Amino acid sequence: MKTEIVNTNVLVIGGGGAGCRAAIEAHDEGAEVLMIVKGRLGHSGCTLHVGISSAVGPWADEADSNEISMRDLLSHGGFLGNQDLAKIVIEDSLDRVLEMERWGIEFDRTDGGEMRVTQDPEHSYPRSFYFKPSFPSTHDYGSPPGIAMMDILMREMKKRNIPVMNDVVLVDLLTTDGRIVGATALDCSKGELMVIKARSVVLATGTYSQIFDPTTVSSQETGDGHCAAYRAGAELIDMENTQFVATETRTNPESIFLNNLGEEFLPKYGIRRPRDVTKEELCYAVWKEVREGRGTKDEKIYIDVNGTHHMNLSDPGVIKSGPRAHTTTGGLKIDNRCETTLPGLYASGAIAGAVYGHARPQGYTSMITLVLGKRAGLFAAKDQALVEKPVLDEAQVKASMKRATDLVERSGGLKPNELKAQIRSTMRRHAWVIKDKAGLTEGLEKIREIREIMKISAEQSTSRVSPVDGFNWAEYLEVPNMLLTSEMMLVGSLERKESRGAFFRDDYPDTDNENWLKNIVYSKVQGSLNLKVVSVDLKYCKPELEEGGGMISEIGVPTSVEKHQSTC
Repeated sequence: MKTEIVNTNVLVIGGGGAGCRAAIEAHDEGAEVLMIVKGRLGHSGCTLHVGISSAVGPWADEADSNEISMRDLLSHGGFLGNQDLAKIVIEDSLDRVLEMERWGIEFDRTDGGEMRVTQDPEHSYPRSFYFKPSFPSTHDYGSPPGIAMMDILMREMKKRNIPVMNDVVLVDLLTTDGRIVGATALDCSKGELMVIKARSVVLATGTYSQIFDPTTVSSQETGDGHCAAYRAGAELIDMENTQFVATETRTNPESIFLNNLGEEFLPKYGIRRPRDVTKEELCYAVWKEVREGRGTKDEKIYIDVNGTHHMNLSDPGVIKSGPRAHTTTGGLKIDNRCETTLPGLYASGAIAGAVYGHARPQGYTSMITLVLGKRAGLFAAKDQALVEKPVLDEAQVKASMKRATDLVERSGGLKPNELKAQIRSTMRRHAWVIKDKAGLTEGLEKIREIREIMKISAEQSTSRVSPVDGFNWAEYLEVPNMLLTSEMMLVGSLERKESRGAFFRDDYPDTDNENWLKNIVYSKVQGSLNLKVVSVDLKYCKPELEEGGGMISEIGVPTSVEKHQSTC
């Protein structure tokens, strides 16, 4: 079978906000750019879900500053974030907001025409605002601010005539002599594999939160970019952590959370109203009640949405709700140029790790998308101009093609949807909001058992089965990626013996700065998963205990120990 070969300078993989901003910048820097999207541009990715945006600007409090905003970002993540990257994001955010305004984005405003600004629990000052769509939505899903962002970015891409290939799935990244030279991919519409040669590659493939159910993220986010980079030799970081949200439904400020005994339980966790605390605090309280047997049979709690205080669980105003997995905060280890540890490979958006640390504060996501998206595109374009025409390793290409076809043709009758359901069920039971050694160990055994079953089934397969179509084929490709990211999360969670940010171990409930102010780095060594623990460089901001038990950062803005340990 003849394989299509496509050539470009900069290959952008992923069509969310970070991928779009990278493509725009690489084009403006003079590079030939090609974008491939697992779904369809404007109908996939996590940027469409963006709600709040946060940055220090003319709309902010006079007492606010970039230094305070940076401390908020780093402290909320338990000080595990890369401080150079955090500084870049905070300092460049205003420029990216003003750029979006020049490109035509609108803001939610008061009746007097002023930008509507709010303060979220993670922020020391009011600095949060909302983008507003300018025209009717044509997207399959999303919230108004995220839709507004994607509309503007897609319009800028269209102005530049940047080519986009929809329904094309990443299979593997290709290297020659330790440098990226392109990728293999599956064109779902044609049901055919293809090779894309590139001088540099930007990964913007989102999270791997589809290893859970239920989850808030798009169906495309199965860790494809993470695993392709891992197989190619890149390092990953913080893969043990994911965010959760406490409820599946929106709540009112007056809402009362009830357990199965009809008791209002938030006050015993120090929470007066749900809107007054971070999602991490609220999620912990909800799941702790369920975990200790005070939830419903389907592992939810009750919410009196109108705040009537009737405590009657059969009242029409009382609904059932529970946590959902949100976005993962781990991903590719990148430097200040957004380059990974694999030369020529860049990463931006949710796939880039070590920006947040172990919790994702509201509002910074859109800024990280725009700031690091631009940066990845800029340096990918500069990089490609310095390298010669890429030369493919034909043996590597053939091995990738064989791996992709064998997943279907030698599946032994195993169905990808059934395998994915087993993965999600395992992760839901053993790696959910609050973890412990026994559950993590059992979960790891089950994930490895699924992989072993797939291996044995392939070895014993006596007949080769062709894929029904390209989209069905893509589901087979997703399964090993979901297994690998699940394994990373479970192994890393067992390694990290503490609780920090959104990461909760029931058997290690305290934040341990003495032993665990460290990141876990993941890599493939001699074919196996290897973990390395490295200390965080606290060059700008660090946690310190002050007299009276408070927590103070190096720049002198105090927070509470309690807040740091439960939400930071």
